[in-house]
Amino acid sequence: MQIYHIQTAPDGKELTPHGSEDFPFAFYDERFSEFVTGEVPWHWHDEIEIVWVVEGSTQVECLGSCDILQPGQIIFINAGVLHKLSNVGDTDCRILNVVFDPRLIGGTPLSRIYTQYVAPVINNSELLCYVFSPQTAWQQQAILALQAMFTVCQQVHAPASAAGVAPSGYELAVNQHLLAFWQTFCVHAPTIMARRRVSSTQERRLQTALHFIHQHYADKLSIAAISQAASISETECYRLFRQTLKCSPNQYVLQYRLQQSTVLLTETRQPITDIAYEVGFNCPAYFAKKFRLAFGKTPKQCRQESQA
Repeated sequence: MQIYHIQTAPDGKELTPHGSEDFPFAFYDERFSEFVTGEVPWHWHDEIEIVWVVEGSTQVECLGSCDILQPGQIIFINAGVLHKLSNVGDTDCRILNVVFDPRLIGGTPLSRIYTQYVAPVINNSELLCYVFSPQTAWQQQAILALQAMFTVCQQVHAPASAAGVAPSGYELAVNQHLLAFWQTFCVHAPTIMARRRVSSTQERRLQTALHFIHQHYADKLSIAAISQAASISETECYRLFRQTLKCSPNQYVLQYRLQQSTVLLTETRQPITDIAYEVGFNCPAYFAKKFRLAFGKTPKQCRQESQA
């Protein structure tokens, strides 16, 4: 089952469980046109995410970094990293991605594999993401291991397969290919490992600001209030958002309000006017205008499409 509506907690953490406790691994085959907002909005999770671009192009943004991936490229997104994915160009981008708990590779946090080869990677605050391209020999080796894993996942999730029934050895095959990828990654890019994770001041301030916005987006928000919540000046607040999210605080608030409105439009029967007020707009007409500019459709059309 694909997830086209990313729901998050006030701090931006994704609420969707990925996999199960006994096998914390989830596979997704997604097209950007199917997402309610046409993109994967800013979010983070404790799991590692690996994305393979199959068709079209996608822009992957993390704090202070931005990469555009073409077909054949794969990106590793580290655990706990705030990120966003957008479609690039006219082609509807299709991605295959997996989200999994680091324990799947290293076992218990006390195991030698986990302490020597997993914890140093997920605790590296400098490693937000890593792009793999087939033009580099060792990266092509890593890509082949991941593509073999994706092939196994596609076979299991194909329409012809029995719903919810994985063939014997499926989990072993996934682990085998993930471990092959991880070994290649660690051996050829040893700088990905760090002894401890130290959250940067910039990251902490941004997370505080986003947490405040996510809790109070329905209220009348000012830059002064957001700045005060993050214990920074208004000038620094503008600079922080521009450097990390490539938008102003006001633009982020607007985007977040519109994203939250899609939840109410698709999951409730509330009147559209009431939804506009509930997510922080003082004027329903202005809400409708901004919604159309952001998503290329009216709020009514969004609701109708979700019910089709």
